[in-house]
Amino acid sequence: MTAAEPPEHELGQREFFRWAHALVLAGDERFVSVGPVDATLRQGLDDLAASVRRSVWHLTYLPTWGQVRSARRLAAVASRGGIDGRYVTDVRSLERLPMLTSHHHTARVSHVVAPLLVVDARVVFIGAPRGHELAAHAWRSTAPAVVGAAVRCVETVWASSTPAVPPGQDPPFTRRMVDIGFLLTDGSTDVDIARQLGVSARTVSADVAEIVRRLGARNRAHAIALIGGGTY
Repeated sequence: MTAAEPPEHELGQREFFRWAHALVLAGDERFVSVGPVDATLRQGLDDLAASVRRSVWHLTYLPTWGQVRSARRLAAVASRGGIDGRYVTDVRSLERLPMLTSHHHTARVSHVVAPLLVVDARVVFIGAPRGHELAAHAWRSTAPAVVGAAVRCVETVWASSTPAVPPGQDPPFTRRMVDIGFLLTDGSTDVDIARQLGVSARTVSADVAEIVRRLGARNRAHAIALIGGGTY
């Protein structure tokens, strides 16, 4: 592998990120800093979601519930018919965020080295490895060599990953329960949630009770803490 170009064969994560991060740190012009990941999520993902035409491929290791919430529109696009949506995360994410597999129905599990998002095989966003001093930052590239390498990296990871929900089984929560989960962690009341989802407050209350039961939570507050990845 040269410093400028990735290899032409199958590309694993370590090889891809070693190459890409070396270019980022060297100030290669093919990568543009987009700043802290959380700010990027808040400011740019809705616009990115609106631009999707064919595919959304995402590798992530331990996302926060806030990051998942910020990327909801992109996830919704990835689940549409005709869109090739791929989401791969570390198994610890499933333990930390119990609603994640119900939100990302195509989720798979594998070891993930660093965050990587590839949209329509035309634009790439990468993050630094966990523990790195720049781990909270992201970089963007549309350079053909970078995009091609990222595509091959995701294809390799996807092929070796396993479904987060076994084939033939339903996700643990319904779509509406996930929507309620997002709103609960925003601090919304049952009446607020009912208004936003267009259902009755009684329906919301019943769903909340079922969420508490499925989580094995002690009460509503405990359930909200579990949904958000915290403890109580």
